[in-house]
Amino acid sequence: MKSILEVEEEIRATFAAFTSSDDKWAYLLKIAREHPGMDDRLKAEKFLVKGCASRMFLVPKFKDGILHLHMDTEVGEANPLISRGLGALALKIYDGRTPEEILSADPAFFQNIGLQQGLSPTRANGFASLLKQIYLYAKVYSALATRAKE
Repeated sequence: MKSILEVEEEIRATFAAFTSSDDKWAYLLKIAREHPGMDDRLKAEKFLVKGCASRMFLVPKFKDGILHLHMDTEVGEANPLISRGLGALALKIYDGRTPEEILSADPAFFQNIGLQQGLSPTRANGFASLLKQIYLYAKVYSALATRAKE
């Protein structure tokens, strides 16, 4: 498995190759459509990402020291594909990692590649909320893993 830094470098190169903001949005729509989503039974209110423009769900599963993240948006919402694409992009970096790997990653990465330029304030806030939730899950599972070792 590639390191977080390697995945971030691939994403950075992808975004650097875009010649217009339309390319960026087309890429996000593409990965949104390719994202497998998750079982509707997992879409419980407790997994709802607060502040997102669409109803987005983020479900953590912690097994064998690895944090697995499942994300999807509610079908039927107004244009959930951009939000779903943003979530899928985040999962490319954070899914299947140890909590420590996630916590050591720079959350400013997405700002540094210019991803948030052109996002509506609501979508930008929702994406920030998603990232915050990922880091929160990593902190919780890191603490639980540390406590289990003691």
